[in-house]
Amino acid sequence: MERYGAITDATFGQTSLSGPISVRLVRRAEPAPMGGDSDAFVTSVQLGLPVIGIEVRIRDTAVAEGLSLGQAGVLSVEIAATRSGQVGRTISITNAVLTGIEFQYEQSAPAVAKLTFTAEAADGGTDPFAAQEAQP
Repeated sequence: MERYGAITDATFGQTSLSGPISVRLVRRAEPAPMGGDSDAFVTSVQLGLPVIGIEVRIRDTAVAEGLSLGQAGVLSVEIAATRSGQVGRTISITNAVLTGIEFQYEQSAPAVAKLTFTAEAADGGTDPFAAQEAQP
């Protein structure tokens, strides 16, 4: 099992998302339970369309303020290796669409911006998610 360490870089299109704190990636398809009128329990489950959601938290709120809702581009995250001899990992989401920008200001902590993205497929069959070993 590969383990990965800290986020070393994050970019959205041509914009560097400096000060990355965390990235949360969700790949899901909502279930659509089916059954007949005489069934007491669900007898079949079909899945809806797959959705990829991404949440990126960064410390540089000025960068977040410069982004626009609806803006689209490639979201790329570089993650470091945790031990010597291991290479890091690159996660890329093509056609990531910025759907939310939230700011959090606390009295005893640095400001944080939460950027929320949804991935949009170029066509109905191409998965916009890709993860690969980083190039040394």
